[in-house]
Amino acid sequence: MSERLSGGQLLVEALIEHGVPRLFCVPGESFLAVLDALYDVPEHLPLITCRHESGAAFMAAARAQLSGQPGVCFVTRGPGAANASIALHVARQASIPMVLCVGQVARDNLGRESFQEVDYETFFAPFAKHVEQVTIGEALPGAVARAFHIARSGRPGPVVLALPEDVLSEPGFAAPEPARPVQRRGLDAAQLAQIKASLNEAERPLVIFGGGVTTDAMSRDLEQFARRNRVPVCVAWRRNDAFDNEHACFAGALGLSAHAELYTLAAEADCVLVVGARLDEPTTRGYTLFRDQRARELIHVYPNQADIGRNYTPTLGICADIGETLGALATTTLEASDARGAWCQRLRDACLAARQPPQVEGGLDPGEVMATLNRRLPRDAIVSVDAGNFTLWPQRYRNYSRPGRLLAPINGAMGWGVPAAIAAALAEPARRVVGCVGDGGMLMTGMELATAAKYGAKPLILVFNNSKFGTIEMHQDRRYPGRRIANDLCNPDFALFAKSFGLYGARVADNAAFDAVLPAALAADTAAVIELVMENV
Repeated sequence: MSERLSGGQLLVEALIEHGVPRLFCVPGESFLAVLDALYDVPEHLPLITCRHESGAAFMAAARAQLSGQPGVCFVTRGPGAANASIALHVARQASIPMVLCVGQVARDNLGRESFQEVDYETFFAPFAKHVEQVTIGEALPGAVARAFHIARSGRPGPVVLALPEDVLSEPGFAAPEPARPVQRRGLDAAQLAQIKASLNEAERPLVIFGGGVTTDAMSRDLEQFARRNRVPVCVAWRRNDAFDNEHACFAGALGLSAHAELYTLAAEADCVLVVGARLDEPTTRGYTLFRDQRARELIHVYPNQADIGRNYTPTLGICADIGETLGALATTTLEASDARGAWCQRLRDACLAARQPPQVEGGLDPGEVMATLNRRLPRDAIVSVDAGNFTLWPQRYRNYSRPGRLLAPINGAMGWGVPAAIAAALAEPARRVVGCVGDGGMLMTGMELATAAKYGAKPLILVFNNSKFGTIEMHQDRRYPGRRIANDLCNPDFALFAKSFGLYGARVADNAAFDAVLPAALAADTAAVIELVMENV
């Protein structure tokens, strides 16, 4: 008979079986048995200890967005689980596969409002694809297999496993279950023929691409289809890296940082093919795009049937895998059309005309910062972006193409930028990683610089500091002019903050100073922080 293992050991063996490269956590007494099991396998399953559960969970989500495989995070019961819920919301809205393992009170204490007890199946129901409380130690390998399968299947998303502490410590017998293959359903011949016929009939077709985890292969396939057929492509909100921004058919990124003409032009399309995007609120400018009475075909291809027709009623809705769909389109040739070519060029010209950032008078010009990054960063650079008005610059004026990546919170969660950059730097230590964060977001999760210092992650963090919650101030000025309140911030010297962790830190107030310190920051043998003082922005 095989050796009796604790529930914690069974769980760790199952995670190793599923190829998890590393775990992120804030340690807690509710999963001590898991921590004890990890003590024996550091070479197989490294553990990254973070300073706050939101940071740990953000790192797991960013790691998953970068790799396409579920990121795994452990947090303790009650407050730890609540802190991690922000990242679950990011993963849910962004369709990121993720497994959050939460310690729970012992089985005998369930339902008694015990110390830090939460009903996770109720609490996490709106955030997760699936929540499961495991009540038998020997069921842990099967629960892990289900969690990974559900997280990756259809529309990817987060799964929560609630783990009573006595389940993790009780001995038992069980073998790890192998990963379950995910079934990928592509287009059938009739569906592909329908799409082709609709695009052939159109004079002003438009593809909207993005959503979930996109791969380099998906991007290449769509680029091939667009180039062959002169079809313009927009990317969905914060999916700027899904399609080469230098491609002759790239029309721009929809969302809050879209260039001025893009929505006007997109509304003129007579056939819209949406592949992988949910047509969410930011992408559609508050669900107003395509709500006019103009006659158009709307074809929506998405891997989850429930999301087709949720926000827009399509002419043709197809539940299919995005990669399989784009693979089929890559070899599709449309009929030649001068009108389609002229339309594609019109959108491309508008996109190029909007690339020149507005000039900022005096002080530091963030548009010039982006131009410098475009010149200095390698093609495979990874950029994380937090939330706030400052994101206009890294979203509209930074150029993206594969294998470069953009990691950004679709739900606008502040605090994402620094942990995501650290997770990317740990996952891809040979690649340049730059994190962009405002002063507000920096003081939400900036303490994770301690994690970067401990594990040798070397991202460059740019802190856009205008000493205020700029997005809220902007909305107040629009709706309640002359009545600003609650937005002015008192900040530390962020360069000294970085240096306190033993990292590189610099503070600049103009572009000449930025150009002077950037080489040293990029050459640093640690993570680096450059504070950008933006008094006029």
